[in-house]
Amino acid sequence: MLTYHVDAGWATSWLALVAVISGVRFGLTGSLLDSGTSPVRVISALLLINGLCLMLPVLAFGWLTDVDRAFISVVLMALATASAATTSGYRGVFLWFAAAMLLPLSVAWILTAELAESPWVGRGMGGLIAVYLVFLAGLGRDAFRVFDESCRIRFAERELNGRLAVALEAAQQASQAKTRFLAAASHDLRQPLHTIGVLVAAIGLRKLDDRSREIVQMLGSVSHSLSGQLDGLLDVSKLDAGIVKPELQIESIDQIVQSHVASIEATAGQQGIFIKAHCPESCQVLTDANLMQRLLGNLTSNALKFTSDGGVNVTLKKDGRHAIIEVIDTGIGIAPEYQQLVFQEFYQIGNAERDRSKGLGLGLSIVQRLCALLNIELTLDSAPGKGSRFTLRMLLVDDLPAPVARIETLDDVNMGSLHVLVIDDEADVREGMRLLLEELGCCVLLADSVAAASKRARDCSIDMVISDFRLKGKTSGVDAIRQVQLIHPNVYTLLITGDTAPDRLQQADALDIALLHKPVSLDELFKHLHKAQNHHE
Repeated sequence: MLTYHVDAGWATSWLALVAVISGVRFGLTGSLLDSGTSPVRVISALLLINGLCLMLPVLAFGWLTDVDRAFISVVLMALATASAATTSGYRGVFLWFAAAMLLPLSVAWILTAELAESPWVGRGMGGLIAVYLVFLAGLGRDAFRVFDESCRIRFAERELNGRLAVALEAAQQASQAKTRFLAAASHDLRQPLHTIGVLVAAIGLRKLDDRSREIVQMLGSVSHSLSGQLDGLLDVSKLDAGIVKPELQIESIDQIVQSHVASIEATAGQQGIFIKAHCPESCQVLTDANLMQRLLGNLTSNALKFTSDGGVNVTLKKDGRHAIIEVIDTGIGIAPEYQQLVFQEFYQIGNAERDRSKGLGLGLSIVQRLCALLNIELTLDSAPGKGSRFTLRMLLVDDLPAPVARIETLDDVNMGSLHVLVIDDEADVREGMRLLLEELGCCVLLADSVAAASKRARDCSIDMVISDFRLKGKTSGVDAIRQVQLIHPNVYTLLITGDTAPDRLQQADALDIALLHKPVSLDELFKHLHKAQNHHE
């Protein structure tokens, strides 16, 4: 075709020139982009030169056949069309390249029209190519508008992502700071509260006159109230740390509901309101009875706190393969805009004065976490002045629950033969534990460090070790227990801690040592004393 009418050397030189210009353009473009300078003018000049080089065969139009001219036209128009996409229609670059090829091509068709069989074909082709160039200019403008808009969106998204990352990091730092503060405050409060609780329990075991016993009961009530609020912080920390592992068993949920409601009927009566359970059917579910009791306790406690007239109904019914528990109160209700907020930590409605009797605002936050842990669907339906309805939805099972083992009480055993080593670096805590354990009939040894505990273990017989998790310096109760176990391998061990930080809880949970959290109740302590006694029988 083309080489039949034009010297082959000319065609080869043209191809070589196009290759060199294209290579130079690509090389310079890359280096300019790497240098960070604006390459628009240089790229425009290079594309103009590139376009003019590609257009050179047009100079030979007078010696070409119609087929050759048509072939060259198709190639040049295709290159111009492709450049609208490769340059994203940027007019300062795109038009230099396209116009350098198509304008001379249009003129060439018009000037060589007389050489064609029909002059109007050449003139028509020239006009169509000119019109096509105008069309490409419009197409390039639209392509650039889309490209420009997408770039703006991308940069805006990148900026927003950057702001979001900064905000997220700030939120995480604030959350970590809050967690550290609460953990430190909780630990520092638990230490003296634990000592107070131990001393109150020790006094309560002695023979007292009625007035003294009333004072002790009031002290116990205040201590129990503060312990409950700190336990709320502990529950949140445990759930967030992922160390709460539900012990799932087939349970009669109707019995759990009825037992719980019966245990708080007197409390509701003292407030002048009622709480009733409606469980017409027996329902078996797979759940953790203790966690379920805590979940129901938080819901009913919340309902009682915000109900001054009427009462609370706890209903249980079946809905297909599900058991439905509803806690319905006639209280103040919750406006729609607050119904998500009430599940946040420390958020309370109508408690600007932070009345201690209304708690810390952790109850519903714990409920939400427990529902997620037990695979229970939780919904809230409420309106101001019309009360609230909390609905729990869980799967039913068909098997009957296993019988519950009997738990022994304080009167069932005698602790007189138990030798207990108490390890704590705070003298008040050690002395408080000594007084309580001696009231229970135990033989008590005291140590304030790992070295002192090791010496006591070498000098005396020990059945049980009760150690604080934190000790002075870099040592811990775990270190002290390990030292004692080297001398008494079969000793029963118990760690007591006031830490609520999630990382500390995970560390403690990973140990093969029983763990209690301060302040420790007499019932909890007794259970472990009983286990220690059975451990050595």
